[in-house]
Amino acid sequence: MNTVAQVVEIVESFHHSLHLMDELIDAGLKLEPLVEPTRYSTGAGATEVPRGILFHEYGYDKDGMCLGGNCIIPTNQNHANIQNDFDKLVPELVAQDAGEKEMELALEMLVRSYDPCISCSTHYLDVKFVR
Repeated sequence: MNTVAQVVEIVESFHHSLHLMDELIDAGLKLEPLVEPTRYSTGAGATEVPRGILFHEYGYDKDGMCLGGNCIIPTNQNHANIQNDFDKLVPELVAQDAGEKEMELALEMLVRSYDPCISCSTHYLDVKFVR
């Protein structure tokens, strides 16, 4: 039911966004000029995101242009755990005499438990059976 819960969250977020926009308009929201940069440097931060902590860093020049950025996303932080779980799950599936499709489904489910989007968006999991 994870997908159903995510749809409910999306709808709720959409309605909340509309409410916030109405509040801003009612408060007299008006266009403002862009702020001219007064400093240039590098900054870093950490933010809680749906699947863990996002670490990010950005550098800016004296004109306020972004020179580059680095992001360490939760999916990358979970790769070692995903591999460790694969190492435990595969022998269990082999011992249960699971078929290829059953094994593939179980492994995809394991990956999606860490990140529901990873196996589809990046084709993370490509099971090749070796006899």
